Amino acid sequence: MIPEKMRQLLPEVELDPSVISVLLCSSTVAFLVLKWMVKKMVQQRMREARKNRVRALGQMEEAVQQFKQENPEVQAGRILSLPLVELVKKLKEGSLSPDSVLYTYMDKALEVNRDVNCVTDFIQECVHLLQEVRTQKEKGLLYGVPVSIKDPIGYEGHVSTCGLGQYLGYPEQQDSVLVKVLKKQGAIPFVKTNISQCLINYDCSNLIFGQTVNPLNHKKSPGGSSGGEGALIAGGGSVLGFGTDIGGSIRLPSSFCGLCGLKPTGNRLSGPVSYVQTVTGMVGPMARDVDSLTLCMRALLCDDMFRLDPTVPPLPFNEEVYSSSTPLRIGYYDTDGYFLLPPCMRRAVHETRMLLQESGHTLIPFIPPRIDYVMNELFMKGLFADGGAALLEKFELDTVDPNSCSQINCYRLPFLLKKILVFLTKSLFPRFSSYLNALCGVWSPKEFSELHAALMIYQSEFLFRWRNLDLDVVLCPVLGPAFTLGYPGRLIAAVSSTMLYNVLNFPAGVVPVTTVTEADEENLKHYTGHYGDPWDRRLRQAVEGAVGLPVAVQCVALPWQEELCLRFMKEVERLAQGQKKQTEDNLWRGGSQADVARDLQSNEQEQASRTTVQTNILMDVQRTLAQTDLVADVPGIVQTEASITTVRTDVQKTGSQTDLLAGVQPHVHPQSSVPDVQPYVQTQLTQPDTETQPCQPETQTQPSRPDVQTQLTQLDVQPDVQTQPSHPDVQPDVQTQLIQLDMQPDVQTLPSQPDMRPDVQTQPTQPDTETQPCQPDVQTQPSQPDMRPDVQTQPTQPDTETQPCQPDVQTQPSQPDMRPDVQTQPTQPDTETQPCQPDVQTQPSQPDMRPDVQTQPTQPDTESQPCQPDVQPDVPTA
Repeated sequence: MIPEKMRQLLPEVELDPSVISVLLCSSTVAFLVLKWMVKKMVQQRMREARKNRVRALGQMEEAVQQFKQENPEVQAGRILSLPLVELVKKLKEGSLSPDSVLYTYMDKALEVNRDVNCVTDFIQECVHLLQEVRTQKEKGLLYGVPVSIKDPIGYEGHVSTCGLGQYLGYPEQQDSVLVKVLKKQGAIPFVKTNISQCLINYDCSNLIFGQTVNPLNHKKSPGGSSGGEGALIAGGGSVLGFGTDIGGSIRLPSSFCGLCGLKPTGNRLSGPVSYVQTVTGMVGPMARDVDSLTLCMRALLCDDMFRLDPTVPPLPFNEEVYSSSTPLRIGYYDTDGYFLLPPCMRRAVHETRMLLQESGHTLIPFIPPRIDYVMNELFMKGLFADGGAALLEKFELDTVDPNSCSQINCYRLPFLLKKILVFLTKSLFPRFSSYLNALCGVWSPKEFSELHAALMIYQSEFLFRWRNLDLDVVLCPVLGPAFTLGYPGRLIAAVSSTMLYNVLNFPAGVVPVTTVTEADEENLKHYTGHYGDPWDRRLRQAVEGAVGLPVAVQCVALPWQEELCLRFMKEVERLAQGQKKQTEDNLWRGGSQADVARDLQSNEQEQASRTTVQTNILMDVQRTLAQTDLVADVPGIVQTEASITTVRTDVQKTGSQTDLLAGVQPHVHPQSSVPDVQPYVQTQLTQPDTETQPCQPETQTQPSRPDVQTQLTQLDVQPDVQTQPSHPDVQPDVQTQLIQLDMQPDVQTLPSQPDMRPDVQTQPTQPDTETQPCQPDVQTQPSQPDMRPDVQTQPTQPDTETQPCQPDVQTQPSQPDMRPDVQTQPTQPDTETQPCQPDVQTQPSQPDMRPDVQTQPTQPDTESQPCQPDVQPDVPTA
């Protein structure tokens, strides 16, 4: 009926198909031209926004330079080094002025921004806010503290871009509740910081302000979406900052930059409202230590917060819970079963677990249920319940940032194509298949209701497992270390460790506990992940080259228990810092010992060179003595020895080694062939100069001068020298033995008169190397006293390779020992010795042409060790 009436009213007009084609084409062209013009307009706004930022930062620089000229006495380094708690204390006391603190941090923020590109806007009103702060009747908990805020947090007169050009030109009409409360507590917001485009990934890059890099390593990302906050605080340009978190946007920058960050329970603080009901977003603080987060939460959980935002429950900060020292029951896990984190992150969990156990807390293994189900069916499907349509609509007028292209391209796939890819990749790439299926979203109110019901069921399941173990808190890993630039947008599913507690709406914080080591980097080469698929391989590539970057852990508590979460974070921080200090002390001690060892080795090398010269002199003297005929003087020497033996008395070895050596060495007369007599020198066992081991220290020898090393002198006698003894017991055949000297090269034995002191007992010394025992058949008999004239004993090189003692060689006395009561002192076992110089070979001395020359021991002046503690030489008496 109606179509007929319409035909009657409207004239019949025949439409030409060409006209229809022209109309369609012109409409299409007009739409494309309009879209092009809108994009051009957005790009023009983006250029203007960049110019405005440069202008604002220039004003900031001018204000800083003017303040520096007027106040050159301000100590910026001292201010920047103060933690937030001490800074507030000094501001309230008046020892620091709010002006000096603000301008110092403005100057530092400019410096950090030039380095990492993290500041997007300068809040000029901070200069005028100083006057309001001074006039406050009561100084707030954050009195005079400059703070930075993330771009989406509203500040009157400034634009919240969210990294999209279409929001440029629309400044905020009023301060957000968070900013209002900060001002009432005396804080001074002074800059806004950079974010990722549309807050959809954990990088920090957009087409307006560009890429922000990690201040610890410019090849790495600072995390996101609150990456600008993380970079500014880690670089020292802010002492306290605020970010938002819908899947880890506070905790991931804190992990990547080595900061402490807290994601509170949803709506514990007033902040930007999440547009997704199944995943709770919230605002939270970021700082360099847990005490700063605690002070911030004390300041924000006040009556002003509860009055300005009635949706925030009136729960002030619970000091009793935070200050409690009751041991905690802590659940822990190192992997959620969905994404296996790098070895360093799991090591951090286990090291922290051990420290907590040693501190008296109870650690219980805890396994979160069905993380793959939560990641895909609850988090991704809840976040993109509309298939990503609302998100994609925001990019119709904006160009997609290159770091977000792979992510946005997945969202743009048609529904049918997504389903086909889900079917094709299910067996080869199951994680990607489930992820792509979740991006299809829900397409009916019934499915959406079922999604909410599934979320409530999972929360009940998780709480049941928590309560069944009677846990207070949970220790778990967080994604890290910092990713290489460009990788976060290609690994959006790797946030499973943080997104879980957005789904559950539990408070969670991050604390750095260690750093990446070379061993972690080596273990990373063997990383295969849970699935061994392209995502696991990509994760390994993303975290490579992170040696020295911070490694953090995540601390979780039940909803509305931020105070307990902060207390747990503080305990972890305290234990981690104590462990770090202990490790640094050990490294310092190890370095000091290494320096001492190098100095000792250098000194010993210098001494060895001087010893070589002394050895050469000894060889020259021995060659001279070898040409001297001493046979005719043997009877006189024997008679002299017999006469001297009547005046022997016991003498304690209390003198220095030089004095003793001077008493036993003969006096040198270059023109005389008659030797001085050395009576009462006891026989010393021959020690082979092979590789020696120090004996166990049990006894100590007599104290001596510390810089004199042990000497072991064995005179080299020419074998088979036939002599005409004047006494019937003279043994003509004496075998050659090498001289073993182990003494400090700086101590030279001076020639002296014959030692008339009776009963000088020489302590055999132990060479400072590992000794091989001599053959048990060697018997040392007292022999003819030394008749060598004018010989100065020169030390040879320590630690030399010499010929071991010949087995089964008996040294026969050439003259009966006329000295009564001569006791051979056994070697002192188990004493400490000085290390010898390695790899120096001893030159054997020239053969002595004098017959019946006994081995003369030198007097030791150090603590020595015996090689043969059980050998007692048999000394006959006259």
